[in-house]
Amino acid sequence: MSSYKNVALVGASGSVGRSVLNGLLSSPTDFKITILVREGSTSKITQEGHAAIKVLRGDFNDDSFLKGTLEGQDALVISLDVTPDTLILQNRLVDVAAAVGVKRIIPSEYGSDTTNPKILEAVPIFQGKVDAVKHLESIAAKSPATSWTAIVNGPFLDWGMERNVFGFNPSKRTATLYDSGTTKFDSINITSLGAVVSGILTKPDSFKNRYAFVSDFTISQNDIFEALLKTTRTSREDWKITHRITQDLQKEGFEKIGKGDFSGALDLIFAALFRAGLGSDYSATHKLDNVTVGLAQTADLVATVETVLGRK
Repeated sequence: MSSYKNVALVGASGSVGRSVLNGLLSSPTDFKITILVREGSTSKITQEGHAAIKVLRGDFNDDSFLKGTLEGQDALVISLDVTPDTLILQNRLVDVAAAVGVKRIIPSEYGSDTTNPKILEAVPIFQGKVDAVKHLESIAAKSPATSWTAIVNGPFLDWGMERNVFGFNPSKRTATLYDSGTTKFDSINITSLGAVVSGILTKPDSFKNRYAFVSDFTISQNDIFEALLKTTRTSREDWKITHRITQDLQKEGFEKIGKGDFSGALDLIFAALFRAGLGSDYSATHKLDNVTVGLAQTADLVATVETVLGRK
């Protein structure tokens, strides 16, 4: 089957959406992109005015607006932050897209391997993502012309390091290592995501009704630390190192969520990421789709760290 060239994108102004948009625009495939923006939103689309982009603003609760914008689209890519409200919106978008014959839907997955029961048990908030894919599966069963692809890519390394969420603060020379610091996990740079989405839409048959697994790195906290030491030309003695256990981080995450502080979700995600035996190194159990989407087999960790530190 030929590429899906007419693409509707929801959430283009966020970090994930910007990467997706940049990937589509830089692809050799001649994508035509319709960006849906909620009426009243102050979000800016920096590429608005590009010949390949059309921006449509309207009421996402208005079926006529959604049908009018999604009709004739080959694909719908959703890149919203995952919350109970956005998952409801995503299901609504999926329903309308299927009703008007959109061929491929890529939901807001973009993260940990939610097909892994151990990960789901450790991070129960991922159940919303699982339910969203189940909804897509039911839609695809009722409307075979519509299919889906969900992307598993682990955490975004460059994005996370810019925000010091991997346990390192280079400017303060502090490092927090969880358990042994040697647990491997898969990850990509957020800058790679656009190429992944572009590759899926260019070869849609290869990704019909399934998860796509991609990875730039299979690394541990210690690997990141060594790259930081090399980049900053420092030694471990130059850093203040704290050792913690992932069970405590997970406990803190649940306590925060119990008090209505949903930043605890990040604690749960990283507690699972750094804990041995949960399978965050999904490349050990799933065949990666890097080659099919046109992504390099591995990326340069030191080069990524150098780039991140250059931005900070």
